[in-house]
Amino acid sequence: MERRHADRLRERFPGDLAGKTVITLRIPDDYQAMDPELIALLRTELAGYLEFWRD
Repeated sequence: MERRHADRLRERFPGDLAGKTVITLRIPDDYQAMDPELIALLRTELAGYLEFWRD
């Protein structure tokens, strides 16, 4: 997600996102769905945010 996407989410759902953090991973949209390289990158980037995803 890019910063502009996060801004759109905040504009569209202000009540739902009030007081919540929207995390922007800044991963370029250069991957196909289920690309093994993308999955590895997501695992790395999300590990710091999702306790259940830590190895």
